[in-house]
Amino acid sequence: MNILYGRQLLLLLLIIYHGEAAAFILPQSSKPQKLIPTSRHKKSRLSSSQSPNDDDIVPAVYPLSRKKLVLIEEAKKLNTPKGSYSSVGWSNRLGSVLTPAAVPGVYTADRPFYWNKIDVGCRMTVIKQQNGELIVHSPIGIDAPLIRSLEELGEVTHVISPNYEHVKYAHQWAEQYPNAKIWGCPGLMERETNVRWTGEVPFGARPPGFQSNNQSISDDKHQDIWDWEEFQPLHIDTEVNPFTGKSFFNEVIYYHTASKTLLMTDLFWNYPSSDGTTNGQISVDDKEDFGPWELAPSVTKIPFGSTAWKFGMDKIFYPFYMNLMVKSDKRQTFNEIARFITCGGDWEVETIIPAHGDVVRGKKVCREVLEKHFNVQCSLPSVDAHFTSPSVLAWLKKMTWSYKLERGEDFLEVISREAGISVNKGDENDLMQLATLCASSPLAIASHDFLRADEAIYIYGNQAFLDGFGYKWDEFVELPSSNCVETDTEVEERQKLLDNIKDAAMSKTQSNEVDKYDNLVRVRKDGKKILLKGVHLWNVWDISENLDDNARAKVESGAIKPIGQAVWISNVEYLD
Repeated sequence: MNILYGRQLLLLLLIIYHGEAAAFILPQSSKPQKLIPTSRHKKSRLSSSQSPNDDDIVPAVYPLSRKKLVLIEEAKKLNTPKGSYSSVGWSNRLGSVLTPAAVPGVYTADRPFYWNKIDVGCRMTVIKQQNGELIVHSPIGIDAPLIRSLEELGEVTHVISPNYEHVKYAHQWAEQYPNAKIWGCPGLMERETNVRWTGEVPFGARPPGFQSNNQSISDDKHQDIWDWEEFQPLHIDTEVNPFTGKSFFNEVIYYHTASKTLLMTDLFWNYPSSDGTTNGQISVDDKEDFGPWELAPSVTKIPFGSTAWKFGMDKIFYPFYMNLMVKSDKRQTFNEIARFITCGGDWEVETIIPAHGDVVRGKKVCREVLEKHFNVQCSLPSVDAHFTSPSVLAWLKKMTWSYKLERGEDFLEVISREAGISVNKGDENDLMQLATLCASSPLAIASHDFLRADEAIYIYGNQAFLDGFGYKWDEFVELPSSNCVETDTEVEERQKLLDNIKDAAMSKTQSNEVDKYDNLVRVRKDGKKILLKGVHLWNVWDISENLDDNARAKVESGAIKPIGQAVWISNVEYLD
């Protein structure tokens, strides 16, 4: 088994290193047939000049149970029952040429795709626009049954290759549909010169309503592009291949507003578990998703190679991508994109259609799945009231401004980055978010002040710090901070170090002093020893308003005084 997984890792890294599209091939039974010429396309059942009748109106609220019934009825209209196109398997659970996926107007063409004889699956999505025209996303190989099914739906007017990998069949679609506009992700026209391209989605494309640092982002669109309000692109411009220094996927993801459907190709995948149960791999509290149902039945067995591929993607490639394939200077942008995708607002995702693996349905399930995949925390956790009291909020504000003053970084960004979670920066609730995240952070965070006694008294400790040192809140916030050491000599050494930190504030020698405050042995309330690793200490200044250009000068002149100190600690280890 270890040899297999080692080979799997090698294969994955080789793909990334070479930066070449995987050689996906259709199974022998599904090789493209000789294509039939497309007839003159039928007009949409509802053209832009017509008025809809009652049966065509999509309700503002579409319950999941109602969607299920509508999708089943839509499948009957397509007249492609189970097994009518191909054998049933995990990569085409219905064995149909097209499967209704979301309402209104979203269909998928699920197919096996093989890489080194391993079925990794692939899915094309078809969007029927409000004007009746079709958008084809992530095109697969064309055959006669697929052409006939599309003709029943409408006219293919746009074909989109969303990233560098999902482009193998773009030339087929350009030839089969000479009047269709053929689109690529940024940079694809230069890479794939054999395709009759219309254009590319603009680099850095953002959907209407996307905001970065409180600034709304809009992009100039290609004049021939589809209705961007109806089918919204978002370019993942944060990626780098660590071996080449260039983008590997360069993916553009899409959101269909009418059906609230999110389309992703390689940024997200949802490979099934080995038992073949539809979405059996999803672990959520409230399983809103259909699970196995009429249009996505469970299968008896997932081939061993596909199961091994899932392991490689989940356990090897996923951490590789998240840790090494997001540009260091684009990490904040990636976090903003992840929150935009996950946390609702302009994009209220109720269906996720990945190119690889099972479709996910249900607003709550989609959010939980995306939160887990992108390591995003959309809602603030519940914490004890003392962590968000007015006095604590006021002190945390001083801690944050002081950290920015001395370290040049935003404290909220630091703790979210170190804890590995994404936060929504820039809204009016930043302080409450800071207080909640500090309280629940796995990092140990504490602060003492110089205002209440001749010696420093703890004024704040988050739950991780309280647990590490064995105290409850009420007793901790009245405790001299020197109680964390035992002997008089240790007390003196600790105080000398803290005084040096205070005296060296804003000077170039401070970082050296901070480095000394590391790997220190301290004592818990019960007398047991603990080891502090990754200690970051700073002064808390008496700043009553947000920082201005004169803050540093005021500190250096003594006009602003330190009133305490604060610390965050990466790791607390028990020695006894």
